[in-house]
Amino acid sequence: MAARTFEDSAGATWEVFEVHRASGKLGGVSAGLELGWLAFVKEGEKRRLAPFPSDWEQVGDSELEQLCARARLSAPRPIAPQVGPRIRPTPPDGGPLAERAEHPTPTVPAEPVAEAPGDLEAIREVVRAFAHEARTTGLPAVDAMVRLKAVLAERFPGADHAARDSRLVRRAFVDAYYFERDA
Repeated sequence: MAARTFEDSAGATWEVFEVHRASGKLGGVSAGLELGWLAFVKEGEKRRLAPFPSDWEQVGDSELEQLCARARLSAPRPIAPQVGPRIRPTPPDGGPLAERAEHPTPTVPAEPVAEAPGDLEAIREVVRAFAHEARTTGLPAVDAMVRLKAVLAERFPGADHAARDSRLVRRAFVDAYYFERDA
């Protein structure tokens, strides 16, 4: 899955990625989106552009901003009513942050933290292990990515650590979560 991040002229950070859905049901995908779309996501806003240029990955940030401006605002999904509590309280012993009850945060094997901020293989292995467990437990990919950021911040401290490289992390996560089925 191709993905990019860019900052628009107002200073907002956008995630951009291609979406392709296959559905055998008539009307399973909204009209005009059958061949996929380019998704633009920033906090609190989602947009879709279809059709989109095939070379969108190579265009500059200003052109991406123009494509985003042309994209159709995506209506937020309705929130399903909660049947039970979704958040567990933080344990009285000051344990980890509260988690969703249905999907505990995946764990990764305890290994020594890489000393070098550029130890890419160590980062990839942590991301892969996390993604595999998230998929196995049924944790949705978006929720898993949010939790993964917290795990990486704890496992690889330091603002300049390569674990803060969202492209590296996203690529490793997507590969492991979606494509490494026999791992």
